Amino acid sequence: MTELCELGLKYGADKSPAVVHMYTPAYYEYFKDMRNSVKKVFEMGIGNRAQAHMVGRLGLYFVMGPSLRMWRDFFPNAMIYGADIDTKSLFTDDRIKTYYCNEDNDEEVKKLIEEIGSDIDIVIDDGNHGVGHQIHLCQTLMPLLKKDVMYFIEDSRDVGRVCAALPEYDCTPIKLQANVKYPGGDRLILVRNK
Repeated sequence: MTELCELGLKYGADKSPAVVHMYTPAYYEYFKDMRNSVKKVFEMGIGNRAQAHMVGRLGLYFVMGPSLRMWRDFFPNAMIYGADIDTKSLFTDDRIKTYYCNEDNDEEVKKLIEEIGSDIDIVIDDGNHGVGHQIHLCQTLMPLLKKDVMYFIEDSRDVGRVCAALPEYDCTPIKLQANVKYPGGDRLILVRNK
C-alpha cells in the first residue's frame, strides 16, 4: 500500500484498494513527486449516504468528504475544493472548502471556477458517472482551467466513447490493477491539453 492508499483507508475513501477501488496506487505514481508543488485540487463529487452505507458495511467509519481529506493530507501546501449536488455533503475544514454545484449546469460550473480560480493543478471527476455527464463536464471545465491542469475522470463506463468525444484533448486511459472487490472494473482517464 502506498501512503496515499493508507490515507484513503484512514478516511474511508473508496478510491483506496483497502476500501473498494484501485485508484490510489495509480494516483500515487502521478503525484508522488509533486506533493509539495500542488496548490489547488478540485474534486467533483464529495461523498454521500450511499457511500457511507457501503463504507460502514466494510466496518470503517465514514467521514464526509473522505477523499477531500485524503488529498489535504497528501498535498501539504494545497487548498482542496469539492463540489456536489447534494447539499448534505457540504462542509468546511482545515484547507478544505466545498460548494453546491450541478455539474450539468454550465453557468453554475463557470461561477464555481470564478470563485475557486482557474489555477487548479488537479481535477478529479468523481461526480455523476454517466458517460454523457463526464464528457459534458470535461468540455465545460477544461477551457476554464490553466493549460497544464491534470484532469482525471473516474468510473468511466465507456472509456473509448469518452476519449472519442474529446478529440481536442490528449486522453490517456490508465491501466489499473485488477480489482476483485469491484469485478466490473475500475476505469480511469487522464485528460490533458495538447
